[in-house]
Amino acid sequence: MSENPEPSKGSTPNVEGAEKVNKPPVKKGWSNPALRMMGIPKISLPSRNWMIFWTLLASVGGGVAYDRYQQKQIRKKWMEKFEPLGEEAYRTDRIPRKLSVFIAPPPNDYLDSSMVYFRKYVKPLLNASAIDFDVFTENRQGDIRAAVAERIRELRIETNENAKKAQEEAKQEQYDASWTKFFKKDVPNFFTLKFQSNSKEDEALVSSNDLYSPKDVLGLYYLKEPIDAKRDDELNPMEAGGVICIGRGAYKEYMTGVHEGLLGPLEAPEEVRTITEVDPQVTENEPETAHNDNESKAVVELPVLPTDDLPADSVDKQDAVPETPSETAENTPNAEEGDNEKPVPKPFITPDEYPNATYAPEFQNVSLIMNKKNVPVIFEQPVYVFPLPIVSGFLNTHRKLYRFFTKRNVADDYGCRTSVVVQNVSRPFVYKDQFMAKEEELEWPKKWVATGKEKNSEWVQELVTDDRVTTRMKVFDVSLAAKSTDKPIDKPTNE
Repeated sequence: MSENPEPSKGSTPNVEGAEKVNKPPVKKGWSNPALRMMGIPKISLPSRNWMIFWTLLASVGGGVAYDRYQQKQIRKKWMEKFEPLGEEAYRTDRIPRKLSVFIAPPPNDYLDSSMVYFRKYVKPLLNASAIDFDVFTENRQGDIRAAVAERIRELRIETNENAKKAQEEAKQEQYDASWTKFFKKDVPNFFTLKFQSNSKEDEALVSSNDLYSPKDVLGLYYLKEPIDAKRDDELNPMEAGGVICIGRGAYKEYMTGVHEGLLGPLEAPEEVRTITEVDPQVTENEPETAHNDNESKAVVELPVLPTDDLPADSVDKQDAVPETPSETAENTPNAEEGDNEKPVPKPFITPDEYPNATYAPEFQNVSLIMNKKNVPVIFEQPVYVFPLPIVSGFLNTHRKLYRFFTKRNVADDYGCRTSVVVQNVSRPFVYKDQFMAKEEELEWPKKWVATGKEKNSEWVQELVTDDRVTTRMKVFDVSLAAKSTDKPIDKPTNE
């Protein structure tokens, strides 16, 4: 036997089998000869991780896209309903109805959060219905309240001055018709003029060119009389204007400002004057709204109210902001000017003093208070508030996500509420109306509310009303307008 026998066939290593074992399995898929000729590989499902990624991305993207599409459709539905009002032809001597819109930032948030809801869900419908409006915003608590109260006080002062002038004119007319004036002034003046020695001078001749110019008589330069344009509010004072408050906070400040203007004194009390003049830095440095550090440095934009109800002298005192037919022009001051901004005036009267306060004597015997343009003043116009569906906090993440994907519900709800304002369906103010948008307070941050109570913030206090003031007020009635939601709006025929 040889020392090195040849290995048997059964003991030879199976190289081909080992290669098959180490080779990865062929991925399952579907292939087509035509696709294979074009260089397209086999069509197969992606891996598990890619499946999770694409499923999540498609779900989120599809949900957002569907919600935005529905918002556009809802907005289009309401705009088509108001289209007959927008197609109405206006002559040069006619101006559409005007609303006043007050917007305040949500608690512990920026003003832009509130402006988004107005610009997306309210403003397009007002523009479609050809309704003019003025927008007033604030970044500090108390700006709206102070502006509304100051406007009413100036209106009361103007009424007092007009009453005094009327009394003086009546006394002068009575004196002119009396015998006292006849014997004291008329008779002496008659003899003085009769025996006056000074002779009259000849009337000086004046050239015709000094009296008038050729363009005063030529048709090319003929100037027509100025057009006296009138608003629709003047035609029917009972359905004039309206007030919209975006947010419960803006509504509270508006109502408090109306009460302060009608029940409070015309001049600041000694306590308020002392706080404002002696120690203004304390009021400036103490933020009434519990914003964070970054928000406390935000630029302040004071509301500028319309001057229709104010005397001519007080118009120059205000910082006039140019208004477009749809929205206020944003004139934002510099950051340095925001730091030097005057503090918000303290209220002239507190809610505890309402029962003992005297109602404005200037308006006690007046059934409907009108301004110079024969339009009811702001607190005689209907008011309504739009609640802000904004939640904050980590524990409310699930609610944030749900509302983020269902903004179409907010668009439809705001559209229904805006139809109330457009159709001008109003009713007298009742006790329950002071709780409008009360549900919004349940979603305010608890820490912010606690801080506001410590600093005696206006927003966290209960809204107190007085019957002497609310009997003059009206609100837009949602219940009546909801019944006529499906009915088309007819084109008005105002001549």
